[in-house]
Amino acid sequence: MLTADAAAMWDSKIYNPGFIAVKPTNISKRLYQMMRTITSRSTTNDQRALNIAIGILKSEGVGRNLTSLNKQRYLGGLDYFENQRHLFAPEDGQKCSQQKQAQCAVVVHNTWIISKAAKVYRFRENLMWMYDGDDKYYSSSTRLYLLYNDHALALQKSVPEKSDIYQLKTALTIGYLLNRTVILPRFHSRKVSTLVPLHYVLHIQTFDDSFSGKYRENSFLRHPKVPLDVKSGQSAEVRRLHVINESLNSTIYGENTVVSAADVVRQFGHMNDKVLKFGSLHGVTVVLGNSGEDAIFKRNLRHAFHRSSHKQFRRQGQW
Repeated sequence: MLTADAAAMWDSKIYNPGFIAVKPTNISKRLYQMMRTITSRSTTNDQRALNIAIGILKSEGVGRNLTSLNKQRYLGGLDYFENQRHLFAPEDGQKCSQQKQAQCAVVVHNTWIISKAAKVYRFRENLMWMYDGDDKYYSSSTRLYLLYNDHALALQKSVPEKSDIYQLKTALTIGYLLNRTVILPRFHSRKVSTLVPLHYVLHIQTFDDSFSGKYRENSFLRHPKVPLDVKSGQSAEVRRLHVINESLNSTIYGENTVVSAADVVRQFGHMNDKVLKFGSLHGVTVVLGNSGEDAIFKRNLRHAFHRSSHKQFRRQGQW
């Protein structure tokens, strides 16, 4: 039961009006009247206006009951996703237990990250997004997928991030040729010394401009709306990409493999497994033709890969 005049979510450093409990008291009414006055007279946003108004009321000695919600249960993006290291959805058995309910998050505000695309991606990666959409993002029974394992560290030399990007480009190319949606792996980051989601590596909005709908988050197959036949329909792992290059009448495989689009379709186009599973794609290059569709895809591939910090504050140079 709320005893304060108003209790807002504490967002690491400031009060956040995105989630706030308010009682209809004279102080709370004055709080919102002050906020309206501040925002109407300047370009100040509602968050800054809330903090200014609370500061004024506290300085006048009448804002003692303006406070924050429980900081363990109502968290902003910095505290929940980053400081508590919720980079991915918890594995089975790691969910909040009954004994720890008093410390479990009730509300998570997707703050400290820029762009709608990045916010949606981060929620999806943590299994906090239920909207299926007209395209049946989760529940499609006809869509085919492709996943791969990029964790062969021995192959990734001293710059695993570059190998991650290389393999993702190859996976997207194979997905394009086979009309399969790519399920992302986890990516390497030397800055945080752990496996991380895509927004630690790429600028999500730029990536989505070219590939929105063409990929799924790493946690995708654990989402409750994904059909069981998709979850259980994985092929045997293709440990090393190997195809017959008919022009040379020989098998090409290994760390430095150059494969034609026709070879990829010939080798894998007939496979009906819901999820086509590859091992590492390190060192594999798929060469496309010169058709109009291929040209568009290659252009998208060139333009989609820009670096960014995990907060997505700005787009940086290309990979």
